[in-house]
Amino acid sequence: MNNFATVPKPDISYGIWATIGIGLMLIICIFLGFASRKKSTSFETFLSGHRDIGPVITGLALGATWLSGWATLGMMGVTYAVGWSGMWFAGMWTIVGIMPCLFFTGEKMQKYAEKFGARTVPDVLGIRFESKVVQSLSALIMIFFMTLYSVGQFKAGATIWYAITGLPAIWCLLFAGIIVFIYMAVGGYTGTQFSLALQGALLGIACFILGIVALKSVGGPFFLNMQLSLEDPKLLDLVRNDLPKVGNTQLFSSPVGVVATFFIFLTMATGFPHNVARFLGMRKLTKKDFSLITLMVFLVAGPPIFLNAITGLAARVVFGPQLLKIEPWKGDLAAPFLAIVIGGRSLTTLYATGVFAAALSTLSGMVMVMAGNITKDIINVWKPNISKTLLLRLTKLFLGIFLLIPFYWTFKKPPPLLAVFMGYAAIGLGGIFIFCTAVSFYWKRATATGAILCMIYGTITTLVGSIFVVKQKIGMGTLEFIVLIGCGLFYFIGSLLTKPLPEEKIKKLFE
Repeated sequence: MNNFATVPKPDISYGIWATIGIGLMLIICIFLGFASRKKSTSFETFLSGHRDIGPVITGLALGATWLSGWATLGMMGVTYAVGWSGMWFAGMWTIVGIMPCLFFTGEKMQKYAEKFGARTVPDVLGIRFESKVVQSLSALIMIFFMTLYSVGQFKAGATIWYAITGLPAIWCLLFAGIIVFIYMAVGGYTGTQFSLALQGALLGIACFILGIVALKSVGGPFFLNMQLSLEDPKLLDLVRNDLPKVGNTQLFSSPVGVVATFFIFLTMATGFPHNVARFLGMRKLTKKDFSLITLMVFLVAGPPIFLNAITGLAARVVFGPQLLKIEPWKGDLAAPFLAIVIGGRSLTTLYATGVFAAALSTLSGMVMVMAGNITKDIINVWKPNISKTLLLRLTKLFLGIFLLIPFYWTFKKPPPLLAVFMGYAAIGLGGIFIFCTAVSFYWKRATATGAILCMIYGTITTLVGSIFVVKQKIGMGTLEFIVLIGCGLFYFIGSLLTKPLPEEKIKKLFE
């Protein structure tokens, strides 16, 4: 019988050191926000800066918004809960997913910003389809799904704070939310982009070190698998046939679910608005710039994230299934508790800071996008003569509103397993915008009608389908294919059955 380690009891001394680490990071973020203040004085520059940000900052920022609290905490909860079969959802496709965003979307976004003056992702779509309806509808849909995804960031912060101190997370998260608001409201897009770059570097370093120490603590790969096998041989299976083939466990129990995870990562990286928005403020891409961006993304989203999944497995060896009984945090406690047991205060502080960096980076990227969507893509589109000064003030107001909504949701009813909950938003956003954004950059025949039908179908199907998944009527992988294939059919058929844009417009867009 395995002798599992005692689940650590939160120690306020850990909380003090974690507060120092997180506090230093937030202080630097505030400094970056104020340093960028002069570049965010007008409504336009507040939304996307002066388009002069280089490849290193852009690459680190992209890595930070892509990974979030899901990668630095949630994915460990998945592999801790189900074993090696969780790798498909927790890390195997992460780097594969983000690369298409670089190769197929990044340069196009930068060119739309440079050539047409686009300031937001819906603004790009409005220009591409020559449609106010497309622009505003896409803004609303992005806001809806990103609100769901933002809840996950607050839960990640709450989980790490509970694990370290045992104290109510509300005060720490409220403080962190205020700090995020300050550097976004003061520094705008530019300040947020530089803060994201800092946070990307931090989370990459923290996850890499924790993964190496975790693997070493259990004796290396051989002893890791041996101990997992002693507890339950099924933890070594790459596909858990013993788990239900319906519900969210399909991602781990069925070939359909395993294949679906590849498409979830592929589409969500390219379809996430807060990812592709990282290119709107970048200078014109050169071959050297492209190579540097690719390197930065790999350093953040490559080895560190694969090691995250290993950390979850190591936590299962150390604690067994004990953490699954701790409500409402459950398996999401795997990495922070393991850091306490094997790394002491120094590693725990580094990791806690990395988790907060990851959660705040994606949160701030999303909140910035959502606030701009309201003012630029809804209010300004339909009231073009409105004062730009008023729009700037409204944008800052909406920054606070879009921070408050997921904050309140998290404390009323936090999701049980972070990565799975955020997966629903990934399915919806990815299935819709892989077509409306990425494909539309290359397919000249795409029309506004096809894009609108795709967005409506994807939103409704994700909402209804998620209910059936929760009730274990269908599998989460099946839902991915229902959303993705259906979005594609509506997008292509709707476009082919309607009149394309005028030839002169097509020529201007694609030259």
